Amino acid sequence: MGTTIFILSGPGGSGKTTLLNTLFRKKDFAKHFMRTVSFTTREKRPREKEGKDYFFVSKKEFLACKEKNFFLESQKVVDDYYGTPKYFYAKAKDEHKSLILCIDVKGGMYLKKHLKVGKIVTIFISAPTRSELYKRLTVRAEKKDVIRKRLALAKQELQFSRYYDYVVINKDIKTAVHDLEKILRT
Repeated sequence: MGTTIFILSGPGGSGKTTLLNTLFRKKDFAKHFMRTVSFTTREKRPREKEGKDYFFVSKKEFLACKEKNFFLESQKVVDDYYGTPKYFYAKAKDEHKSLILCIDVKGGMYLKKHLKVGKIVTIFISAPTRSELYKRLTVRAEKKDVIRKRLALAKQELQFSRYYDYVVINKDIKTAVHDLEKILRT
């Protein structure tokens, strides 16, 4: 059997990255799991690090990579492009690790349908309420029109949660990390 691929999706502000960062700080977690780092054309946020949080590229560079079939999946989200490089899958397979992709709902649904390698497990991460999601998004130092677009997108994305294998409600970080780790380790 091939490498297990875990796809984490959910609206912006649901806490996907925070949950993953917490898990990867745990002792021995990285011995069994590898996470992908997506390419994006969006602006870097404060405290984000190149190559750790994302690979920040121009739209021209991104589209050139896409044309060369560089990505497992790629999507346009709000006004920017995001893509998952294929080489992470090859590296995880070589190292006998499970691979965790933190990607948007469209990308998750695309891979669930089209990726025919290994075992795929989908996990939807959600904030407990729309008002909590709004609060989390406003802390990100993004423009109001981007927040508005992300909230509209979140409303659409929440409808896809029923197509995922698991749903984790990120009401409090400790419980959500525990629930997510339990899914990943089964």
